[in-house]
Amino acid sequence: MTDPKLDLLIDRPTESVPEMVVRRIRRAIADGLLPPGRQLTERELVELTGVSRTSVREAMRHLQTLGLVEPSPSRGVRVARLGSAEVREIYEVRDALEPAAAELFVLRATDEEVAALVEKVQPRESGEERLQAIYEFDELLVAGARNSLLKSMLEPLHTRIHALRSLSVTIPGRRESSVREYIELAEAIAERSPERAAEAAHRHVRAAAKAALEAVKILESQHPKS
Repeated sequence: MTDPKLDLLIDRPTESVPEMVVRRIRRAIADGLLPPGRQLTERELVELTGVSRTSVREAMRHLQTLGLVEPSPSRGVRVARLGSAEVREIYEVRDALEPAAAELFVLRATDEEVAALVEKVQPRESGEERLQAIYEFDELLVAGARNSLLKSMLEPLHTRIHALRSLSVTIPGRRESSVREYIELAEAIAERSPERAAEAAHRHVRAAAKAALEAVKILESQHPKS
């Protein structure tokens, strides 16, 4: 008979080691710590993460399927460098999915989740704080939509888009426009209007796509993709 006071039960981890590596590298890419074109060697990743080569290899395979890393011309992989064609495709898919997420958020999110999302569009003191708030806004929106398939498609898109934002806001007037668009989306959500929320999401994604494409074309003219 087991001793009820002797509790040695180990909780099952919510994610595997490769999944943890994927999550952390995704966040580093989104935060700009691993910029587009950054070489990622297996040896470096083992040292940085402290996990086995097997786990790193599995994580890299998954990141490749998500389009976040790509084979390097030299060796190993590198953070994917997005050209105009890739950016256009990303935003076309985002324009199809994000309005649906906004609509589902209105229908399914709790009042507490709505309040948390609205708080993310409040004025921030620095550009870095604004970018972090936008990242968290997107996370809250996807989580509150409560659709696991939609989440699996939008999260990697958001990672790639977030990595582009520091470039997009260099387009004159884009930073201010983006702030207004997020406020309009948050207001529609706070009013619990799925139609208005979907329309606001459409407007934001299309304006963001225009700025991102303009910024990437400028970058391509300066640094042709190899």
